Amino acid sequence: MINNENTPGNEIQQKSVSEARNNYYRRIRKTKRVLTHIVLILVGVFAVFPIYYIVVNSLSPLASLASVSVTSMLPTITKLSFDNYFALFAYQNDSLLRFWFPNTLIYAGTATVLGLVLSITSGIGLARFNIPGKKAILYMLLILSTFPFVIMIIPYYDMFSSLHLTNTYWGLIITYSAGAVIFAAWLSKNYIDSIPKDFEEAAQIDGYSRTQALFRILIPMTKPVLILALLLSFLGPYTDYAYINIMVTKNSLWNLALGMYATTQISSHAINYGMFSAFAVIMGLPIFIIFLVFQKYLIAGFSITMYK
Repeated sequence: MINNENTPGNEIQQKSVSEARNNYYRRIRKTKRVLTHIVLILVGVFAVFPIYYIVVNSLSPLASLASVSVTSMLPTITKLSFDNYFALFAYQNDSLLRFWFPNTLIYAGTATVLGLVLSITSGIGLARFNIPGKKAILYMLLILSTFPFVIMIIPYYDMFSSLHLTNTYWGLIITYSAGAVIFAAWLSKNYIDSIPKDFEEAAQIDGYSRTQALFRILIPMTKPVLILALLLSFLGPYTDYAYINIMVTKNSLWNLALGMYATTQISSHAINYGMFSAFAVIMGLPIFIIFLVFQKYLIAGFSITMYK
């Protein structure tokens, strides 16, 4: 009986079927790739358009969104105007650079440093030591992190007004530091749990004390979550409006958020959107730079804390 499976005709037929199948899968892969790029482009445009719109609007002499058209959103050299930025810096003898921006850095920077020191030490203690009431502390941190900050404004105001800490730097810094500790301590604890204790034990075998092993080995390994906690702790005081609006009445103690409201509010029902957009660009630029510089650490910190 003759076996015709390996005859030249069958080989040619199998080869053509294989090529057709490969071409089919190749077309499927190309189609998926094209569709993926289209979706990513649409998502990118959707994400970038608000930033583009704010920047264009800040360089436009138009003060109202009612005057905005499609053509006005396509900037040209003749249409560009820096009047909104000049008006911001000229407002009340340059209060933006003399008071509001330095105040914001003082509030956010000091609170971030204090909160970060307290949160990393709290995270190490909760992750590496057997503390009495450890579970209760963790549950308390988790519960407190779910409460919105605005519900604490009235109790804080009553407490700090009795201590004569309203209209002071420390009244704001203490509150912002406490708020930074709650969530950052939980992040630090989760991240440190993912680091094996073998590194610290090996350091102790090499002659390090327990404290040296923690500060020279463990803390440098927590750099991603430290930077993530730093950024999250910085954003709260940097963008706060509700709390500081209650605690501060002096113009010289305002932050950028209060300054934005004062400079852009024409009346109770009208806003100068050109100046508002210019202020948003100035206020968002430091955050953009921080995200850009520490991007790789933020991704690592988010990946660990999200999937731990």
